[in-house]
Amino acid sequence: MQRRALLSTAAVAAAGGAVGCVGGGGEVVATVQRSVSVRPGQGWIEEIPDVSDPGGAIRYRARADRPFDVYFFTSRESFMFYDTYTDGGEPARMPRGDGDVSAGAEKVGEDTYAAETRKGGARQPIDDSGPYYFVVDHSGYRGKHPPDPEQPSPLEVFVDLTVTRRKLI
Repeated sequence: MQRRALLSTAAVAAAGGAVGCVGGGGEVVATVQRSVSVRPGQGWIEEIPDVSDPGGAIRYRARADRPFDVYFFTSRESFMFYDTYTDGGEPARMPRGDGDVSAGAEKVGEDTYAAETRKGGARQPIDDSGPYYFVVDHSGYRGKHPPDPEQPSPLEVFVDLTVTRRKLI
């Protein structure tokens, strides 16, 4: 019985090691692991360098005690519409950002909201040319998760973000 348990554990460890190698070998080009403060009507923005050649990936998890949105804009033009909105203007369009990466925070606990890349925070490929803009939004952009007027204080969000560039072998 102990032998089966040992073999089972070894097989799981080997499989986990193999999964970790698939798609790996990337160079980290941006990383954030900290709490950020986002004023109502604004967004916290991280500009990310272009990883389109040879390609890259993004992974993030963000948590706060109130609802918020995350947008990932893959062009300066789409980001400028967002910037116009948060500056008080009326943009001609309101792009939603990359649909595979952008997300609205969902309630995951009594006082906890979280947003993350698909499949539980797994890496998502980035194939568009950059620069890219990662935004934690507390403005109500696109009519989602507007700031609560009864809580005018900044939103504190813990952001765990990693962007990698594939290495050519």
